Amino acid sequence: MQVDSNDTLSERAELHFLAALVDELMRKLLHSGVLSQAQLNEIEQQVSHRVGHSPRAW
Repeated sequence: MQVDSNDTLSERAELHFLAALVDELMRKLLHSGVLSQAQLNEIEQQVSHRVGHSPRAW
């Protein structure tokens, strides 16, 4: 299957946008006291396990 490089760049840009959006949401949840740092670390652990990457520390 041939992939158009413009589609790949567009998809990559969208993923980066979504990742930044999630990051900002998690920061707001932490700073507003909705979730604790431990809860955010737990979420990060679960997500990193699903996607196969190392978790970030909150």
